[in-house]
Amino acid sequence: MEKPTETNLQVISNTGILKRLINFFKRIFYKNDVKYPIDDKKSLNDKNSFLKNIKFKEDPDKEMLLKIQDDLEKNGINAENAYNLTKNLTETQKNKLLNLYKEQIEMYESSIKSYKNRILAIRKKIV
Repeated sequence: MEKPTETNLQVISNTGILKRLINFFKRIFYKNDVKYPIDDKKSLNDKNSFLKNIKFKEDPDKEMLLKIQDDLEKNGINAENAYNLTKNLTETQKNKLLNLYKEQIEMYESSIKSYKNRILAIRKKIV
């Protein structure tokens, strides 16, 4: 008898359409349970450093400036009150207070514009 010769043909299993669908969904939905060795202390430190890097660092003077702004509004805005509340501030802090007011004014103006546009859009729908 002759020895059968080897061929490089691919073996195809004859599976039905239902079996192929089941295998397809298994590959999609089941995760591979691969566990990686993790050093908990290192990952915790990495997480903390990452959070520190992305954390928004607020200006330390901002809280004080907001308090001064609130006191001005409570006591009434006039030259005497403004002088008394801001006399101990440095020039940079005074500039920050001025910029704070400018930012708030711009925010209110944009809010007013959006309300005006909304009202005009409603009027057009009505008419």
